[in-house]
Amino acid sequence: MLETPRTRLSSALAKLDGAIERLARAALTLAPWPILYGMSIAVTAWVFTHPSRLAPLDTNKLAELERRWMAGGAVAAIVGVGLAYFLVMLARRSLTRSWAFVNTVGRLNRALVPLLALPFIAALKLPNIEKDSPKTAIFFAAVAAALVGAGVYAWGRSAIPLAARELDDAAEPGDAVRAVPERGDAALKVDHRSAALARAGRWLAPLALVALWAGYALFFSRLAITNHHALHTRTPDLGYYDNIFYQSIHGRPLGCSWLRAGYHGSAHFDPILVLLSPLYLIYPRAEFLLVLQSVWLGAGVIPVYLLARDKLEHRFKAILLAAVWALYPALHGANMYEFHSLALISPLVVWLLYFYETGRDRLYWATLAALLLCREDVSLLMCFIGLYAIFDRRAGRTRLGWVTIATSLVYFVIVKLFFMTSAGIIMSGKDAYSFAYYYEELMPNRSGLGGLLISLLTNPVFALKVMLEEPKILFLLQLFVPLCFLPFFARPGRWMLVYGLLFCLLASRDAVFSIHFQYSSILFPVAFALTPIALRGAADSAPAAYLGLDGRRLSRALLAAMLVASALVSWKFGGFVENASFRGGFSRVARKLTPDQETTYAWVRKQVDAIPPGAIVGATSKMGPHVSNRKEAYFYPGERAALAQYVLLDEGELKGKDLERHNAAVKRGELMEVDRLKKMALFKRVKPASKEPPPPPDKAEEPTTREPAPELRKLNKKPGAAPPDPTSTAEQDEDPPPGP
Repeated sequence: MLETPRTRLSSALAKLDGAIERLARAALTLAPWPILYGMSIAVTAWVFTHPSRLAPLDTNKLAELERRWMAGGAVAAIVGVGLAYFLVMLARRSLTRSWAFVNTVGRLNRALVPLLALPFIAALKLPNIEKDSPKTAIFFAAVAAALVGAGVYAWGRSAIPLAARELDDAAEPGDAVRAVPERGDAALKVDHRSAALARAGRWLAPLALVALWAGYALFFSRLAITNHHALHTRTPDLGYYDNIFYQSIHGRPLGCSWLRAGYHGSAHFDPILVLLSPLYLIYPRAEFLLVLQSVWLGAGVIPVYLLARDKLEHRFKAILLAAVWALYPALHGANMYEFHSLALISPLVVWLLYFYETGRDRLYWATLAALLLCREDVSLLMCFIGLYAIFDRRAGRTRLGWVTIATSLVYFVIVKLFFMTSAGIIMSGKDAYSFAYYYEELMPNRSGLGGLLISLLTNPVFALKVMLEEPKILFLLQLFVPLCFLPFFARPGRWMLVYGLLFCLLASRDAVFSIHFQYSSILFPVAFALTPIALRGAADSAPAAYLGLDGRRLSRALLAAMLVASALVSWKFGGFVENASFRGGFSRVARKLTPDQETTYAWVRKQVDAIPPGAIVGATSKMGPHVSNRKEAYFYPGERAALAQYVLLDEGELKGKDLERHNAAVKRGELMEVDRLKKMALFKRVKPASKEPPPPPDKAEEPTTREPAPELRKLNKKPGAAPPDPTSTAEQDEDPPPGP
C-alpha cells in the first residue's frame, strides 16, 4: 500500500518531534555542565589573582568595569571548556571512528564534577570567614569535598593512579608474572613493572609515614616553643606539668608545689608522667614538654596507618588516612594548649583499637594499662571500648570486653580511694579541686553528680537542649566533617563514641566542647579508628548495592572527599596555616616573635638564670612556666607567697588588693627590686614577710577556688569568637572533671 503525502508528512514530523525532544533533553542534561565548569574556572582564577578585591566581591559591590572583565573571563573560560570537549571527541573519533557525542559528553561531564568545587574553595579565601561565619566555612568545605568525591566516583577505577594501585598490600612481587606466563613480551614487561612498583611500595610507604611524623613533630615543636617564648603560656597548665616532671625525677612522684597538698592527685592521677619523667633529664625545662607532646601526638600517624592498611588492604589509602590525622584541627588545638596528660591518650587509643582489630591481645592489654595510667577518668572511656567488644560477634571478643570493663572500673575505684585526695567522681574537699561547675547547668544548686543524674532522668528535653547548643553543633562539625561523618556508620563500634559525646556535649564550660583544648582527645581518636572500618564497610556493604552504587568506587570516593574536607577544614581551623580561628586554648598562637617579644623573652631568661636553682620562687601566672623547674615555686601573691625568696612577676597580672599587697611589701622593704622591664620585674626578699593580717578580699577579685568567676564560665558562646583569657588568675582550672 502506497503512503499518501499526508502519511509521509506525519511520519517526518514525528521523527522531527523525536529529534527535537532528544536535542532538548541533551541540551538540558549535557550543555549546562560545560557552562558551569567554565564559570567555576573563571571565578576561581579571578579570586586567586585579585586577593585584595575579595571583600567587595563578598558583598557584590565590585566596580562595573571589574564585573564586565569577570563576565568576559567567564565567557572565555566557557569557550575554552567547549573547545576541550571538542578535542576529546575528536581524539575519540580518531581512535574509534565514531563521534559518540552523547556518551562522550556525558562521561566528560561526570569526570569534571570536581571543577565545581573550585568556587567553594575560592570562597574560603574571604577574609576572616572562619571567624565571622564558621558554619559557612565548614559548609563550603563540605560541599567542595562532596563534589570531589562525586567526581572520583565517576572516574571509577581510574580514580587511583596505576602506580598507586600497584602499591596495594595484596600484591606480592612476581605474582602477576607467575599468574600469566603464557602472555607475550609486552605483557611480561607490564607485569615486571607492577612487581617493581609493589616492591617500591614496601619502602616508599614507611618513608612517607616517617616524613609525616617528622614534619608534624618539627612544625608543632617549633610553633609551641615560639608561643611559649612569646609568653603566651601560663602556670595553669604548663607550669603545673613542668613542676610535676621536675618533682617526679627528684623523688616526689606527681608532686606539684603549685597545687593544693603539693600533689597532682588533688586534681588528677596520671602516673604515666612519672614513667616519662626520666626523659626530662635531657632538657629540664618546659620546652621539653612541648616537644615531647608534639612528637607523641604526631606519632599517631603510625597506628592510623597500620589500622587503615589492615582494613583497606592498601598502603596508598592508609597513607592518605595518616595524612588526615596530621591535618586534623582538633589534634592541633590539643597540641598547642600547653601540655596535658589527657592529650597523650590520642595515639594510644588508636593503638589499642588496632591491636584489638588484629587480635593481638597481649599488646592490647599492655596498651590498656598505659591508657589507664594517663588519667584516672580514662578508665570510663575504656568501659565503652569494652562495650564495643561485647557487641562484637567475633570469637573471644565478649570476654575481652567485660574483662576490660571490670578492670577499668576496679582501677578507677582503687585510684579514687587510695591515690587521690577525693574519692568523689567530680572531686570535693579541702585538698581537692572540684569540677562540678563544668556541668553546672545540669547540676542546679551545686547538687553534684547526683543532681546531674536527676536532671537527665527528670528533664531529658533540657539535657538535649544543652547538647544541641549552637557552639556544640559547630564543635561536632569541626570534628566530623573532616572524616565525612563516617565513624557514625561503623557498627557496632560507634558505641565507643557515646562517652566522648556525653562528656563534651553535656558540659556547660565552653572549653570542653572546643577543638582548641585537650578535651576532644577522648572523642576524635575513637573516630579515627572507626573511619577505616566504615570505609571497609562501604566497600562491602549491601546498602551501596541497594542504592545502585559500586561499593569499591564509593569507598574510594569517600576517601577522596575526606582528604579534601580535612585539608580545607585544616586550612581554616587548624594550626598549619595561619587563620583567624586557630587558638591554643584561650589565646591566639604566636607564630613568630616580634622584636619586642624577643627582647622581653631575653630579659625573662636572664632573670631566670640569675635565680639560684634551689631558691624558692613566687611568680605570677605568665611567669610561672619559666621558673617551674624547681622544688618550690608558688603563685604570687598567694597563701605561700611569703615563703618566696625571689619573686618574678608581671605587674599587669596583679589586680585590686593583690597589687596593693605587693606595693605595700615593696614599700616596707620586704622585697628589693633586682631588675625591671616595663611592668615585669624580679624582686629579692630582704626581709621576712609582715605578720600583719592581710586586708579583706576585694569583692571584685577573682575567687580563690578553682571555680572561675561567673563572667568566665561562659567563655565563648558565640561560635568563632575569641574568649577572654582567664589564665591570669592565681589558680585557674586545669582539666575537666572525670565526667558523668
